[in-house]
Amino acid sequence: MLFDFASTSSLPFLPYLLLSVLTMAEGPIATLMGGAASSTGYLLPIPAYFSVVIGNLISDLGWYSLGRFGKLEWLKRFGSKVGLKDGRIDQIQSNIQRYAPRLLFLSKMTVGFPIPTLVATGLSRVPIRRWALAWILGELIKSAALGSAGYLFARVFQQASTSVQYVLWGFTAVLSCGGWIWLRLREKKEKPTAN
Repeated sequence: MLFDFASTSSLPFLPYLLLSVLTMAEGPIATLMGGAASSTGYLLPIPAYFSVVIGNLISDLGWYSLGRFGKLEWLKRFGSKVGLKDGRIDQIQSNIQRYAPRLLFLSKMTVGFPIPTLVATGLSRVPIRRWALAWILGELIKSAALGSAGYLFARVFQQASTSVQYVLWGFTAVLSCGGWIWLRLREKKEKPTAN
């Protein structure tokens, strides 16, 4: 597994550091993987959980900073080209200023909305102190849910009988071979025949 190298290291925090970095790059998948690694005994559950939370929060700060470095004038100039009026942009900015804590908390419970919400919050210059508590609370809940799902999935898979595991691996092999054959046949069909 990925954590084998890190777990043989003389640095006990290395697997957790690796999990944080992976979470910064790909949050939900790394969170599930952290839960699974905790279930198999590669990682301790509590440090793995906080590694995931810290990685996600650092990543979120990067998205907020990206919005913070942007300029609203750029959005207004681009918006006028696509038919978005300045008054509408000002209204959206006002709503983000007003509802930032709620927006960030609720966006944490989704998969695709945290990034645009954080960029818009940064672009609207909403101070972190106004939304930090709701943001952190949302991250704690989301990471607990995803980490628990990964933990439970790995636990169930470990407890499955050997015959069920062989059936699953066999099914995967048949699907992979079938897909490969289908692609080869499709490729031959699309090639022009040389006469």
